[in-house]
Amino acid sequence: MKSLLVPLLFIVCCTSMPCLVQGAVTTGSTTGYFLIESDPSGAEVTFDGVFVGETPLNYPVSPAAVIPHTITVTSDGYYPFTTTYSENPGPGQTIRVFATLSPSTSQGTLVVSSTPQGALITVDGGKGQEAPWTYPEIKSGSHVVQAFLSGYQPYSQIVDVPPQGTVNVVAVLKPLTEVGSLQIKSSPGGANVYVDGIYKGSTATTVGNLAVGSHFVLLKHSGYKDWSGMTNVNQNQLTFLDATMILASEETGGYIQVQSKPTGASVFLDGDYQGITHPGDPLEITGVPPGDHTVTLQLKNYQDFSTRVTIRAGRTERVDATLTPAIGLEESGPVQFISEPSGAYIFIDNTCWGVTPFTVPSLPVGSHSVLLRLTGYQDYQSTLTLTPGQSVQIQAALTPVSMNTPLSPYLAVVSLCIPGFLLIYGRKGSLR
Repeated sequence: MKSLLVPLLFIVCCTSMPCLVQGAVTTGSTTGYFLIESDPSGAEVTFDGVFVGETPLNYPVSPAAVIPHTITVTSDGYYPFTTTYSENPGPGQTIRVFATLSPSTSQGTLVVSSTPQGALITVDGGKGQEAPWTYPEIKSGSHVVQAFLSGYQPYSQIVDVPPQGTVNVVAVLKPLTEVGSLQIKSSPGGANVYVDGIYKGSTATTVGNLAVGSHFVLLKHSGYKDWSGMTNVNQNQLTFLDATMILASEETGGYIQVQSKPTGASVFLDGDYQGITHPGDPLEITGVPPGDHTVTLQLKNYQDFSTRVTIRAGRTERVDATLTPAIGLEESGPVQFISEPSGAYIFIDNTCWGVTPFTVPSLPVGSHSVLLRLTGYQDYQSTLTLTPGQSVQIQAALTPVSMNTPLSPYLAVVSLCIPGFLLIYGRKGSLR
């Protein structure tokens, strides 16, 4: 596969903002790749114990990287696939890994705790629970477990639940003592951004509260090859990454762009979790094999939405889903939090719920205190009042603390509300 180059960028330092530095991106002629694919596609990939994204995935590796490498490919409802490689790809070389996953229809139990205690836990992007928490009768196979706690790095791990068995996960959170930021641009713009396998918005965007060190960046855009690279984040500095995406040629797969009203719905392709929908930014599913596929969206307090999509090589299909509220709503609809820069910790009623951009599937009706906190920026605080079925989007432009200017002119908060319906038909939507 042809290597991708990132243009050099200038260095700027000033007293009122963190230093701006060029990103050290390993996507040049000295880099090799592991091309990881699976049947079914959209499976989660763990590379040397670190969750890096979903198949198909082109993962860059230095020829001098420590070997052996352990690659695990997993998907909800399937048994995991694991393989070990005792070599590195040479410069410009690609090693192809293909995982054929075997289905499983059994269930198990997942028990999640955290150190320190009290972290917010989510599984497959579903509703958050305070650790420790037990998930009984969960599908056997793989699940993405995330944990969030103020002052600590977000935790993410793929967990394999054995059939009729129990797996215990302890999310050990590392203190977030040394952080920096990453500004990501692409040509063309509008690409979905994933840092270390977690969605961070679309280009151009700035991601804050990243731990100092190396991070894996993946960009997805319909009609273009996935872009991937490693970049280093330095303490109290803003690193630039400017990626040129390459038009796909001789494509064997197609693309699906998924949007929903309201946003925040979990998206499944042929039963495999793909991510959630976001405002103004379609969820990009790339590398979809030609043929008929089923796209399903699930959102708490709404009926499931399902449709068949016929994929042709090199073509993009769109799914625009208008979700129908369920009967007897007692909680709100989804509450979405977006900040610029992203990476701000979200506190609802003094409990940390996650890191922006983030969607809370639902909250109890009534008033809630909201606080967004990002190192080096002024806190954003507000009171949020919710009614049954109401869907809200909060956008905050955060102001650097060093500007010494009044807060209000620099904060923009927009709430887009979708009222609940009085008469609603259909069953209540479910989350996995």
